Amino acid sequence: MFNSIKKFVLDRTRLLKIDELNLSEQAIEEFDEMFIRYISSGDGSIFTYKSKYPLYMFLNYVIETKGLLVHGSNNSAINIFEPRNSSLFNGKPIKAVFASSDGVWSLFFAVQNRKGYVGSIRNLCLSVPTIKGKIRYYYFSTNNDAPNRWTDGTIYFFPKTLFKQGGIRDEWVCETELEPLAKLTVSPSDFPFLDKVRVHKETESTVKTIIKALLFKM
Repeated sequence: MFNSIKKFVLDRTRLLKIDELNLSEQAIEEFDEMFIRYISSGDGSIFTYKSKYPLYMFLNYVIETKGLLVHGSNNSAINIFEPRNSSLFNGKPIKAVFASSDGVWSLFFAVQNRKGYVGSIRNLCLSVPTIKGKIRYYYFSTNNDAPNRWTDGTIYFFPKTLFKQGGIRDEWVCETELEPLAKLTVSPSDFPFLDKVRVHKETESTVKTIIKALLFKM
């Protein structure tokens, strides 16, 4: 009942939305093959994505069916992740490695150019379990729309068993150092909402940014 109410409310907002995965047998076979070839060995090797299907579908598929979490970064050369002081989505301080159970959310952090960026990055990722899988809702906002705000990045894969849930459903944390199972090279074009990222002013409160994302279409 709660999830039905949550979906009813979120469907009436202006948040970005991705419906449940509805993959063909061909897509599932292709994704399973990529998982076996590049990720299951856990040797930390890097690979590129070559498929007609959007990359976020592959990420969400392996997250939902293979017990994986993902982490997006501009840095392609991380071999060992070490816990760092940070805070959960709900503001609670923690020293941990962060990962996500949402491919689109991690893609944003992989391709949003952090080099020389000053100021806040505002974002939200919500998911609602359904009979068919998960419906996912988002907003993304940076404080500028400069041409160089995007860059190539890397998605890192981790086993979910090493993490515990963070401040919201799709945030996960590990409080010990760990190595990635594999690395995936990604580019800005892999992020499905590249032209839907909002721009906020640093003088604008986070609450106002969220209200605008909920109520007003871009």
